[in-house]
Amino acid sequence: MVEIEKEYLRVWIDRSIKLMFSEWFHPVNSEEYRVGNQLLLDLLNEYKVVNWIADSALLGEISVEDEQWTFTYLIPAMTDSALEKVARVSGADKVSFSKFEKFAQQAEESYIGKIVVRQFETYKEAADWIADIPA
Repeated sequence: MVEIEKEYLRVWIDRSIKLMFSEWFHPVNSEEYRVGNQLLLDLLNEYKVVNWIADSALLGEISVEDEQWTFTYLIPAMTDSALEKVARVSGADKVSFSKFEKFAQQAEESYIGKIVVRQFETYKEAADWIADIPA
């Protein structure tokens, strides 16, 4: 098991099943968002992660500039990884849920056809979905 914790982000990876879990602890500024996501991308590639549970319930809003960075840099880089499934935990925030759904749809049309992305309110729902679908 690999575990990394920063002031704003925790990550663990179970190498035996190629699963990564990440959790944002609170809303972050642009630098923390990009540094944190670069760390996640590096770990995806280093450990050849296939399944990722991404808990963004406390992440908060990201800027338009960071959305653009995500769309033009992060997502294309994710498609070059071994990643097959992402289960995003959004919590009960319906605005965040809806915004991410639109973003994911736009990304899927352009980049992530090979990565299945679903969104859930709880960790349990996300983990159950990851466990149900064979890699």
